[in-house]
Order: sequence, then C-alpha cells, then structure tokens
Amino acid sequence: MFARQGYNETSIEAIAHRADVAVGTVYNYFQSKPVLLKHVLASGRSESLRVSAALAKDPPQDPVEAISQLLIAQMRGANRHDKELWRVIHATAALEPEEFGLDYFLVKEQFKDHITILLSTLCDRDQLRRDIDIDVTAKTIKYIASEVFRRYVGDDHSSLESAISELKTMMEFVVGLAVVD
Repeated sequence: MFARQGYNETSIEAIAHRADVAVGTVYNYFQSKPVLLKHVLASGRSESLRVSAALAKDPPQDPVEAISQLLIAQMRGANRHDKELWRVIHATAALEPEEFGLDYFLVKEQFKDHITILLSTLCDRDQLRRDIDIDVTAKTIKYIASEVFRRYVGDDHSSLESAISELKTMMEFVVGLAVVD
C-alpha cells in the first residue's frame, strides 16, 4: 500500500481494513506508521546481511571480485522491494529522521562494517596496500554503492543488471587504486 498509494496517503486505518483486522490490532504490533515501514524494510534484510557478513569474513581471492560480490549481494537483497517502495523508504528516511531515518541509516552502517571487515581481510592477505585508510575506503565504497542504487531506484528504465555492471566498473577503479601490485 505504501508503494501503490504513497506513504502519506496510506493510513493505519486503511492498512487495518486491508488486513481485515481492527486498527487497535495494528497498533498492538506497530506503535506508528514509521515503525510499520521499518518492519517492511527489515523483512528479508537479515539474509542479505548474513550473506555479506560471510563474504566479508571469507572473500574470494580477487579483491575487486570480493568487494563486488559483497555489494551485489546487498543490492540483490534490497531489490526484494520494488523501486516504488524504495522511493517511499528514501523519502521517509529524509522526512521522518527521528522515527524512521535513524534505523535506516544504522542498517547502512552495518553494511559499511561488512565492507570494513572485508577490506581488513584483504589487507591481512597482503592484497591491498597497508597504507590505505580502511575506514575512509569503506565509507567511499558504501557511498558509491548507495548512489548507484539510488540512481537505479530513481530511473524506471534502468535494470538491476545495468546498475550492477556500473557498480563493478566503479569498484575496478576504486579497488584498483588500493591493490598491491
């Protein structure tokens, strides 16, 4: 309903009616509409985080491939929601930072933590230069991945595969700067 009708136009009452439950029942489970949207966003997220955590701890040998696989796992996991719902999620994170945005950005931090672990693993294997700032590199990679995903969500004509291809190209450049020759 959030994606079809818009977040502001979807009331708790309408959600209760659609679910064939009393409004009070919805409020027993979800204290507010932002909390309900957080629940929608969280559904299935644990699998994406599990996959990226596993990749971070035991990545493929090629550094570009390792980082690309982690980012692609996150992007494919996020793609379980359609673009219209992601537009609602992004707008709500900006418009309701206290009730919704903070949780949304905490998840992005978990994602950055997995990138940080992966970069540390690659440094320990002597595959990345030891003089790189892992935290700055992880943030840069997260920002690039977030921007590619945001642009994918904002363009009805873009495909997930084209976004993944763009992401891989960018990672070849960024990671290439840090790879030990």
